[in-house]
Order: sequence, then structure tokens, then C-alpha cells
Amino acid sequence: MSTGGQTGTLLSVDSHATLVDSDIRTRVRQITKRDNTTDLPNADIDELTLEICREISKRTLCLKESTTGTLSADSNTITAPTDMIPSAGAIDELYLDTTLLDPITFDEWRAGKRSGYAYRDEVIYITPTPDTDKSYTLYYRKYHPNSVSAIYLNDDFKMAIVYGVCQKIYEDYEQSEDKGLEYMQKFEHEMNKNMPAELGFVRMRTMRE
Repeated sequence: MSTGGQTGTLLSVDSHATLVDSDIRTRVRQITKRDNTTDLPNADIDELTLEICREISKRTLCLKESTTGTLSADSNTITAPTDMIPSAGAIDELYLDTTLLDPITFDEWRAGKRSGYAYRDEVIYITPTPDTDKSYTLYYRKYHPNSVSAIYLNDDFKMAIVYGVCQKIYEDYEQSEDKGLEYMQKFEHEMNKNMPAELGFVRMRTMRE
């Protein structure tokens, strides 16, 4: 079994990541003309902002983390950190002591013919199984933290966040499918402008996705 590693330590925050919740609220209220906080409380906008920030972090894999722990002797699994995006692509590097492991498929792990690690169902599988305790260091991509008092996304994503929040307001508060579609398209346009080059274009989400 593994010990430690249940949450990561933020490696770096982009120098442009200076957004806060009030930046998003101000722009959203300007667009939606909802200045009355009784009609649309700040807490409601913040909840939608967090939802969009987590979606962006999942689709772009832009937030980097690291964590360390110990893999006990004769054990070959590490529980993925609770804040890691649940995908093999979210793992950047995995070291046992100072040895960098290669990514392999789960079938290759079961066959035991190649050394390395495989990811499946929030568990990282190691082969060969170590015969002594090993320290590990995992570098991975994470979800946005569960707060928007500070937003850990490059401010190039500001309008994507704003448009994503506006879409949800038009759908959930005003029941306006036309406006919802308009701002969904604006959101996707901003996402495609700012996606990392290696990920390319993303598919348009549905209005209730």
C-alpha cells in the first residue's frame, strides 16, 4: 500500500493568475444586468464560477501539482491524489526514489513484461513490485481548488469563465435557451483560443453538460 500523497502541493502559479471572485462577479453582472445581490447573490455567482473553473482545469490540464509518499515493500499500487484529474493523461511524471517510471497500459501492467506504471480507476499500478520500501514523487494535473477567493487560472481564461457563468445564469435563472446558446458558443470560442497547443480544439459542450 502507499502512504501519504492524498493531496498535492501547488508547484507553480502562473504570473498572470491574479483573478479573484470579484473580477468575475463584476463582469457577469455587467453582461446579465443583474446588479441586485438579492436577486442574484454573490455566493450564487461564486458557486457557478467554481463550477466553470473546475471544468476548465479538467479540460486543459493546466494546474500542476506534486505529492510524495512511501510505497511499502511488496506493494504495487498508489492511490491517486484526491485532487488529481481522473485520467492517465493527468500524470506528468512518477519517480520511485530517483528512478523515473515509464507510462504503460493496464494490460501491459497485468502482463508484467514492461516496467513502469499504469493508471486505472483512481489507482496507479507499479511494475515490477518493489521488494523494499520506496519513496515516490508524483507530478500531476489537478482540479481547481474548491474556492474562488483566488483563481488559479491564467487570466487569459477570464472571459471563458465569465461567459461560462453567464450561460448558466441565462439557463438556470432566466430560462433563456437562446441566450444560453449564445454564451455557450462564446465560452467555447474562448476555450479554443486558449487551449494548450498539444491538446488542440475541444468539442463543444452541450448546454447542460
